[in-house]
Amino acid sequence: MSTRENIIAGPAQTRRGFVKTAGIALAGAAAMGLAGCAPSGGTDTAASAADTGAWDEEFDVIVVGGGIAGHAAALTVATEGKGATCLLIEKGATPSGNSPFCKGDAIWTKEPDVFASYLKELAHGTTPDDVLEAYAQGLGWVYDWVIEMGANKDEMSITEPTSDPEERNAEYHELENSYAFGYFAIGKSKDVEVKGPNHVQVFLEEAVAQHGDVVEYRTGTPLVDLVQDAETGAVTGIVAGEKDRKRIRAKRGVIMCLGGFEHNPEMMQNYLGQGAAVPAAGSLNTGDGHRICAQIGADFWHMNNVAGFWMAGRDLENTAYTNPPIFKPAPKGFGITVGTNGRRFYMDWDGYNVREKYPYLSDMSMHVGSRHGHMQFGGEWPHLPMPSKAWFVFDADGLAQGAIPPSESGETPDEKGYAYAADTIEELAALMEVPVDELVTTVDQWNECCENGKDIFFHRPESTLVPVKTPPFYAQLCAPSFLNTDGGPVRAANGAILDYDGNPIPGLYSAGEFGSIWGHYYEGGGNVAECLVFGRISAQSAIAAAAE
Repeated sequence: MSTRENIIAGPAQTRRGFVKTAGIALAGAAAMGLAGCAPSGGTDTAASAADTGAWDEEFDVIVVGGGIAGHAAALTVATEGKGATCLLIEKGATPSGNSPFCKGDAIWTKEPDVFASYLKELAHGTTPDDVLEAYAQGLGWVYDWVIEMGANKDEMSITEPTSDPEERNAEYHELENSYAFGYFAIGKSKDVEVKGPNHVQVFLEEAVAQHGDVVEYRTGTPLVDLVQDAETGAVTGIVAGEKDRKRIRAKRGVIMCLGGFEHNPEMMQNYLGQGAAVPAAGSLNTGDGHRICAQIGADFWHMNNVAGFWMAGRDLENTAYTNPPIFKPAPKGFGITVGTNGRRFYMDWDGYNVREKYPYLSDMSMHVGSRHGHMQFGGEWPHLPMPSKAWFVFDADGLAQGAIPPSESGETPDEKGYAYAADTIEELAALMEVPVDELVTTVDQWNECCENGKDIFFHRPESTLVPVKTPPFYAQLCAPSFLNTDGGPVRAANGAILDYDGNPIPGLYSAGEFGSIWGHYYEGGGNVAECLVFGRISAQSAIAAAAE
């Protein structure tokens, strides 16, 4: 090892360049809200290891993060690396980002060039065309690839791509070429008994485990720092481990698959204005990799993009969801949502993916719904700024229709601690601690809308106009909810992480939601597909790099 190599453990430098965030300039790790992301214990041990100039171990490729993207990358090294060795490390005892908790649907296409035009419409200029084109090409081979890797086609749920716009209900069906894709989900067939892996994460873990001769998988091993050559800027290895930290050489590259920053309230507030938002999935996506990459000069993008927000039902102590965050039919269609002032404040038929099927190429400025948190507002579809607290108000009829799933024990929502219950709206308002007159007026206005068949305030579809008239009345606490963040280091078409001059940082790559390609609108199933596609692309790029 050259004595010019350094551990990147000190304060980040101020860098010029663009960070797509709500007016917040990047001025090093502290300004990014990343200073608190380091694993406990600091970096003193790492720094002393660097000073010795010795490597504890070495592998051809190191993959950081044991979710779908990380396992896809490790599997690619194992099957395409011609004997190349791979170390796959995971921060938790088991993966606990978003991968194990997602539905597992992935999009794919038979017309990559056609579908690429839809992706460009969704991106709205936030992601370069060549990156989107590389992703679209990947969507053309990803289905065949998982079959080649051993996925049982008979046990998969498969929706074939189509050339007929009316056969698909894309998230943004109004956009041109939005129909040119399909879905697949490993282990999700409803037609046969699934005996193999029942989820893409499980499938990939089992597939990687079959290559123990070249892939070593270590859990409970957080990334502490990257090792970078001070002269060339190349990333040459990592420091990893909670207590027994090791300095590990990566001869061909490091692939960062650490997911987002969902469980870092400081970053959530700084970039998205939603520090009180409650993530729907695992607890270990805390932005560690964002801090580490910021310190070596990586450029950042999409830091204000997120699959959220909607106001989701919680128990009264705000400790758990009462409905699964990914739940259909959307329970919010059986009542109304009010703020702490007792008033409706948005189109409150919301959820992770709540929409009607609108005509192909129609005017989306007149439509409503909640498309992974994007909602129509003034004719556009931004993320709405949600309050930290609201109330879902419904009646006995709404409860019977599914406002809160029935309890197996037969307990009512108030008995379970899921909601307040009262015989009058006035009594309910007192329990909620909202202005009584305001809530009474709001409920009266809503019931009048239901009687007339038209929500004159926020234009909810007629099918969701369920009155609040039949006691007992219920009020459920709501908090802003979301699935995942998208922001992180800028990614090139070959998976390389770019610096602030737009140049690749040698030896450093990414995949999945760690600097996701989704910078504006999102198509459901796109993140799982991105994990698979760029997991493989980045691994291929690392394999192709000459071993130092």
